[in-house]
Parts: sequence; structure tokens; C-alpha cells
Amino acid sequence: MSKTAVCRCPDVNDADWHLKDQDWSGKFFYFEDVLHFFNTPIGWAKAVEAMKSDIQRKAYQWVREEMVLHVPGRFTGRIFIEIEDPKQYDANVELFENARILTRVYRGPKSGLGDAVEEIKAFAQDRTHILPGVIYLWHASCAICGQRRGGEVVVLFARI
Repeated sequence: MSKTAVCRCPDVNDADWHLKDQDWSGKFFYFEDVLHFFNTPIGWAKAVEAMKSDIQRKAYQWVREEMVLHVPGRFTGRIFIEIEDPKQYDANVELFENARILTRVYRGPKSGLGDAVEEIKAFAQDRTHILPGVIYLWHASCAICGQRRGGEVVVLFARI
């Protein structure tokens, strides 16, 4: 992306997301697997665009288009977009049942994200006495606004 490109990343208000306890039970998410190389997605933008095209083609309605959740993996990870109830079975739709979510906002360099993951695990264990089963990441900044905002903006969601 060139430096003259326009950033469309959302503004993340820490008061809305930082150290919150939420109930995501009953939410539907459309998901796709994406190739990774040691927790780094390969072809991220292309995978997200293909996923959004599938959502439109299937006439699903997304809840927040800009919020793409990511679960990294060594060789395969998964990306999620929340959708309205699809009213039909689809192998790429997951219904979150009994989904308690604890959140944390991270602002800083990519190198500090691992510490943020450990902090949300500690927060979850302090709050619930349970380690999270899955941690979803919402990368709410790009290379353009990341520099302007002083680093990455990532919201972490720990599923209990």
C-alpha cells in the first residue's frame, strides 16, 4: 500500500473493548481456513475478500464488516466474520454457544503482541479461574494508520 492510500480502519475506543466481559452466546460467524507460516497468515487480504464475496453470494448479512477475527496457527489458521442468523445450515457457519468472551486492547509494536496474549490469559484466569480455550485477534489497524497510531491496534478476545 502506498503512503497516499486512504486507511479505512475503524477507530477503536478502549472504553468499549478493554478488559470487558461479554456474552457472545447465540452469535453466528462465517469462517474460512487460511494458510499460515508459523502463525503468520499467507494471502490474508485475498482470503478476506473471497470470504466477503462468499457471504454476499450466499445472501448473508454481516454484523460488522470491518471486524475480521483471526485465530492463528502454525500452518493453518482461521478467520471469522460475524453474520446475522443465516436461517439455514452451512458448513462454514459456526454458532457460538455458551461463549463468554473477555477482551483486551493492545496498542504497540507487533513484537509485543505475545505479551498481550499472556496478559489476557492472566486476566481470564484471574476473572474466571479458567484459561481461555481460544483467543481471537481483531487487527484493527493497517500499515498506514499503525504508524500514525503509534503501532498495531489489536483487540484480543479470550473465549472461556
